[in-house]
Amino acid sequence: MNILVIGNGFDLAHGLPTKYGDFLEFVKVIRQDIKNGEALKDGKLNSFFGSKQCKELLNDNIWVDYFLQCDMYQKENWIDFECEISNVIQSIDRDMHKNHESKLEDEAQCITNDFLNERYYDSQKTYRELRDVLLNDLNRLTRALELYLCAFISNITNKEILPLPDIKNIHFDKILSFNYTDTYKKIYDPKELAEYDYIHGKAERKHSSDTNNMVLGINEYLSKKRKNREVEFIAFKKFYQRIYKETGCKYKEWVDDIRSDMPIKNLKFAYVDEGGSKVYQSENSKYHNLYIFGHSLDITDKDILRDLILNKDVYTTIFYFNKDDFGAKIANLVKVIGQDELIKRTGGSTKTIEFKQQQDIVEEI
Repeated sequence: MNILVIGNGFDLAHGLPTKYGDFLEFVKVIRQDIKNGEALKDGKLNSFFGSKQCKELLNDNIWVDYFLQCDMYQKENWIDFECEISNVIQSIDRDMHKNHESKLEDEAQCITNDFLNERYYDSQKTYRELRDVLLNDLNRLTRALELYLCAFISNITNKEILPLPDIKNIHFDKILSFNYTDTYKKIYDPKELAEYDYIHGKAERKHSSDTNNMVLGINEYLSKKRKNREVEFIAFKKFYQRIYKETGCKYKEWVDDIRSDMPIKNLKFAYVDEGGSKVYQSENSKYHNLYIFGHSLDITDKDILRDLILNKDVYTTIFYFNKDDFGAKIANLVKVIGQDELIKRTGGSTKTIEFKQQQDIVEEI
């Protein structure tokens, strides 16, 4: 098998505005329009099919208010966005459990988060009411993000985006996407020959707030002993959302196939000939090939990455953007598989991991 794992850096490499800063700039425009009570003047926004719904979703949304007062625009990773959510949720969790007798039904008398304290000081809200406001507004924000992606990303045609030279000539059997977009399918696989696993859900225009299946949450932060006992804030966690929103885990079936003792031979692979046609042929191979493009290798996806990388029959190629990104990926991979495994797998006869710098996209004349 040839498996491709993609994260937000994959969309960014194609020049798509999918940084959370891009989304927040869009949110600012919508919110300013709400504040001024004016019609959207920008041509694209004026014709935006979900503009009215977006206004309703973003108006009086606690997460929008929180993020717009944060100085986050210099960062690019959605991990930073999720860390901010985690900081807020953990602060409320700590406040509630500071007194071991506190329950969700108790009044939130002590709110240590400055933003929430200023907003809900002397409001007599219970911890349950505060949690439910945060969860409901996070769901509203997630749906607004879906509308943004459908309007400004999904409508871009494959003719408007140039393919990446590193992957355009590889035939991938499986695509594991941490993105909400279908960029790979649109550009490289219009006939959908590959099998797809949108592990964090997929942006769809047909969805509603209730049927939206996009995972936007946080990593587990409780200790092994506490996480199975204290579940008051479980709905904010990614693993819960994956199950609750039924995004599926097809990649586990791929891992099972890899780990079966079937011999790996006569693997089909493809290249593109001078006429632009895919050519299939056979090759005896020792490995399944795993390619990772545009994923930060952050520990939040540790279990998934370990399942794929730590197999004796998998050769992993990790693409990086520049030297800073290279260093960050090495550091993150240590957190995922451990230092000893990384050293063993990046050199000598036991090498199964290599890093490659992304090639620049060059428009053909």
